[in-house]
Amino acid sequence: MRVNTLVTLGASAAFGILAIVLARGWIEGAVENEFSNKRVTAPITATGSIIETTPIVVADIPLNFGDVLSYENLRLVDMPEGMIPEGAYLSIEDLLFDTTQQTVALSRMNYNEAVLGFKISGPGGRGSLSALISEGKRATAIRVTDVAGVAGFVLPGDSVDIIYTRDAQTRRGADERLVSDVLLQNVKVLGIDQNNNSQSATPSVVDTVTVEVTNEDAQKLHLAMDEGNLSLTLRRVGELNVEKQRRITSDNLINRHKPKSQKWRKPVAAAKLTPPKPTDQVANITIIRGDDRDEVSVAMEETSLPAADVQLSNELAGG
Repeated sequence: MRVNTLVTLGASAAFGILAIVLARGWIEGAVENEFSNKRVTAPITATGSIIETTPIVVADIPLNFGDVLSYENLRLVDMPEGMIPEGAYLSIEDLLFDTTQQTVALSRMNYNEAVLGFKISGPGGRGSLSALISEGKRATAIRVTDVAGVAGFVLPGDSVDIIYTRDAQTRRGADERLVSDVLLQNVKVLGIDQNNNSQSATPSVVDTVTVEVTNEDAQKLHLAMDEGNLSLTLRRVGELNVEKQRRITSDNLINRHKPKSQKWRKPVAAAKLTPPKPTDQVANITIIRGDDRDEVSVAMEETSLPAADVQLSNELAGG
């Protein structure tokens, strides 16, 4: 009885262990199938008709730059056929077709966001800066200080203007003066120091800023670094305009109010004075006849009267 009991107990333990192993394998397979075939129900219109949908691959968790894509962080959702974005994947197998090499995210993707071709690398890709450079552009680094780098508030993904300041000689003499020009406008920042995460939100003081420019602009930047100083000005989000800028010199720092020069005026010709017309002189003469006395006004002429007439006039006046 003891031998049979031991055999029975051993067989029961073996079957129990085998059942546990089989159950665990079945559960893991079911979980994997659940992740790879996650689907949401097709939407139904108000009239009850079902909209034609197509499954696409979306992020099942928030993905950051450089995260490796796998069945655990991806899933399928049904989307109306007319709303499927260009570059979407219709199955996880199409996206992860080469299981021997990893595929990584090249930009941040939020939960339930469609995985598009330009947001991920190919098989064997890695989260490097070269994957972020636009076609026809190059990445180059410039030296900055805490002030020239806008106190660390310039972050990857921002757009900046680059100011070039240097000493220049005037044409009339050997005196030196500072000259400042806007060298480049609307330049995209790819990274600060060795951080290229466009989702960074914490300001940090850095020594270098990597920008996206053409080969010709890269030559200008490196030549300007040798001849003078470069500094950045942060642009407003969405501001893309490129304006004509004027050169600023040390003479423009202070508004010097110069006295206004008086314009030469033609002298006014002296007005011709017309001599006043001589007023007619009138003499009052009193004529006495007996007791009658009359007053007579007589106009005087310029010519002098004869002496005899003057005497007669006086005698009449004295009467």
